[in-house]
Amino acid sequence: MTTATICTIGDEILIGQIVDTNSSMISQALEAVGVQVVEMVSTSDDAAEISSTLTRCANKSNIVVVTGGLGPTKDDITKKTIAQLTGTSTYIDNPAQLAVNSRILAARGVEMSDINRDQSRVPSTCRVIVNEVGTAPIMEFILNGALVFSMPGVPFETETALPKIIESIKSHFTLESICHKTICTFGIAESTLSKMIESWEDALPANMHLAYLPNSILGVRLRLSIYGTEKAAGEAEIERQIASLEAIVGDTIYGYGDDSLQKVLGDILLERCATVSTAESCTGGKMAELFTSVSGCSRYYWGSVVSYDNSVKINTLGVKKETIDKYGAVSSQTVEEMAAGVRKLLGTDFAVATSGIAGPGGGTEEKPAGTVWVGVAGRDFVASKMFSFRGRRDININRFASHALNFLRLNILAH
Repeated sequence: MTTATICTIGDEILIGQIVDTNSSMISQALEAVGVQVVEMVSTSDDAAEISSTLTRCANKSNIVVVTGGLGPTKDDITKKTIAQLTGTSTYIDNPAQLAVNSRILAARGVEMSDINRDQSRVPSTCRVIVNEVGTAPIMEFILNGALVFSMPGVPFETETALPKIIESIKSHFTLESICHKTICTFGIAESTLSKMIESWEDALPANMHLAYLPNSILGVRLRLSIYGTEKAAGEAEIERQIASLEAIVGDTIYGYGDDSLQKVLGDILLERCATVSTAESCTGGKMAELFTSVSGCSRYYWGSVVSYDNSVKINTLGVKKETIDKYGAVSSQTVEEMAAGVRKLLGTDFAVATSGIAGPGGGTEEKPAGTVWVGVAGRDFVASKMFSFRGRRDININRFASHALNFLRLNILAH
């Protein structure tokens, strides 16, 4: 398997002044063609640090992709440092990059200076890939047997250069396929899920790897990766393993890849030609926000009533006053009447309602902060369930809304 390390250079990354988006972009491009990224590392604008880091990376990986430190100022020392590492102090002009630089500077109304001209000069040990959208060329070196690319740190320039770098990599290496698929689960803790699927995981093929990607709000995403196979065969093996997994965890799986819970729920509603509405107390419109974040949701999502005060629950949604007096606003009985009420009010096939205590105040010993009741109503059923969390108010509200949507999903699938 061909391996790569990605190295970003710049003090601005290390002190958190800018966010490193290049590494993610480069990694996705490499993985897509069968190069396994084994490490991402950031280092400072210091020659000794750059030298030691790149030497270690070149000894570890077949490919090293470096971004940053190619600007025209004195703190940009990547080019000089890599030149020294590859045994040269000789620099040569690159007419093609100089022509691009002249065009870019002229378009900006800037006169070509010696500093700008020097950017097109490159170490004699490198092959140049012309940067069509910036003034620093992409340089290709061989260091300790590894193929090293030095790229500008500007994300737009990195993105533009990546296809040329991938083309060069393909000319140097015979690449094997890497196949990935992510399984999205809801509501199971990582440790519980791990124990549940332990036998399945132990039986995975030797060239298949399982990664756990926990999400504190939703649950755990599982990423299956298979290396060193023909693409179609790899994808078929992943699907076979997922079918076995589904038999174990069932409808805990709500989607795949980048699926969001609200997108999956919308697809379910569309398949059934069904509509939905929401009644929200403690979530304050969060469920409506989730539904309406999906393009095309107007085909199935009719609207919401934010019934924060009990008077709105009673006068608008039709919750009986005696229900609230007897059981309280945060109760199974109240949310079921809220769901049935908003379903009738807005004329939808399904409805989901929330009433709870987001905190930090307002809780009691019987109903502490973090408690929420969720109600769901359909044509011929009403159901409710209590959930309990411990977190900040904003986190609790997000959890309330997500668990309400998942409870709705499960009830629609069951009916």
